[in-house]
Amino acid sequence: MTIKTELIKSYIADVVCSQLMDFKIDESKIPDTKATEILGEIQEILKNGEDNDFLIVDEIVSTLLRHNLDTGSCHEF
Repeated sequence: MTIKTELIKSYIADVVCSQLMDFKIDESKIPDTKATEILGEIQEILKNGEDNDFLIVDEIVSTLLRHNLDTGSCHEF
């Protein structure tokens, strides 16, 4: 990621955080809900069992990417 992108992300995060000061948010519910949703999707992929291991890993990586989670260099080909 470039330095400009990092700076823009930081600026956006700061703006969003400053706007959320007036709202009551239960921070513990947001990640739990999202994490549970993602784990449910991964569980369904694993339950399918019809694909070979490569396709299963590919589907899991795709699921993580769809939720904007970094998978490092996995599957960059």
